[in-house]
Amino acid sequence: MTAQGTGQETGTASDPPDLAALALSPAEVGPAPEHSASEPVTLAESLMADAGWSPANFGGDGPNPPYLRIGGKLWVTLTEFEPCFSSFHRDRVLFRSKVSMADHLSRYDQIMVDPLAFEECFGPLEGTDATFPFGAWLTIREVRFTGIELLGKRHGPVVLPLEPLAVASAVWLRNTRQPGRAPV
Repeated sequence: MTAQGTGQETGTASDPPDLAALALSPAEVGPAPEHSASEPVTLAESLMADAGWSPANFGGDGPNPPYLRIGGKLWVTLTEFEPCFSSFHRDRVLFRSKVSMADHLSRYDQIMVDPLAFEECFGPLEGTDATFPFGAWLTIREVRFTGIELLGKRHGPVVLPLEPLAVASAVWLRNTRQPGRAPV
């Protein structure tokens, strides 16, 4: 499930490759809002609650709906580009609603991915523990064009490719930060 480019959108999360060195961390986006410890929510539920998306922003064709697109925003200066969650359907004539990944994920400090997300994006047998630490809560460190840098207590540093995030029902987020405690 990759974004199909029109206008200011990009074709995949890795386009353009020369900008892959740029990274957006939660510190660059700004401080995360103060949340108490939360119950885990799917990526789809978090976008509906935090970004005001409706079920119409997601795609439903496939075995594990809802789906979203992974794209990017090209800013007016044409030099700044950031990875974004993009509405599956056009909701503003020619444009899609977009939410900055770094901004949205800064509201949460941990992510867990179901093997279904990898299998649907990369094919059967890709959802094994040899490819990614599934079923473990991993701390979100930084959003990059090459993927999301994560840290696991038992697994150490790992990188989550952006493509599996398109299966918004198979990605779980939670916030374990206590009020007054700064994000990592």
